[in-house]
Amino acid sequence: MKIMNREIKLIIFDLDGTLLDSGAIWKDVDKKFFKKRNIQMPEDYGKTIAHMGFVNASKYTKERFNLDESPEEIIKEWENEVICSYQNEIKLKDYAEEFIKLCKSKGCILTIATANQEKCYLPCLKRNGIFDYFTKISDVKNYKDGKKSHKIYLDIANSFSLKPEEILVMEDISTALKSAKEGGFVTCAVYEKTSDEENLKKSIADMYIESFSDIIKEVN
Repeated sequence: MKIMNREIKLIIFDLDGTLLDSGAIWKDVDKKFFKKRNIQMPEDYGKTIAHMGFVNASKYTKERFNLDESPEEIIKEWENEVICSYQNEIKLKDYAEEFIKLCKSKGCILTIATANQEKCYLPCLKRNGIFDYFTKISDVKNYKDGKKSHKIYLDIANSFSLKPEEILVMEDISTALKSAKEGGFVTCAVYEKTSDEENLKKSIADMYIESFSDIIKEVN
């Protein structure tokens, strides 16, 4: 299968923000959390807790809003809301299913590299009808440097005895695109409406798409 006049034998997809339209999931979870308590969510809340981690964010939330729940109970509620969203609400990015089916019909191997939990993504992929199209799903958490290193992509390539230049990596985060590019992989940046690094992604990747309909046109 040719994409951008390159012979592509395998595609590695990121999930959240790339295949799945889940970039705003935490903002939605926060909204539901505060609505349940009849509290107006402050505009600075999301950015304030973004890099705290679950434990510190839950403690901060409890203290700031004088909540009765323990930090552990708050975390459990967040986790349950996220799982529920993946199981029942989150959809694919526009034209993602069409692209997946097209690639599969041309004999391309499809894989996933994600940091998400199986209990979230598995029911989501199955509900959206695309789970069976993927030959391999790799867990980023098994890699010390995550996607800051191209090792996860290289391990996938080696498992199919393929070279990086035969593989397309599709990501919505600049860090992952940069490491894949450094590893010799063909890269495609996917637009994500919640991202603030679109220009950076464009400067790194071999290709940039606003919709999967863009890359469908490039398939031969």
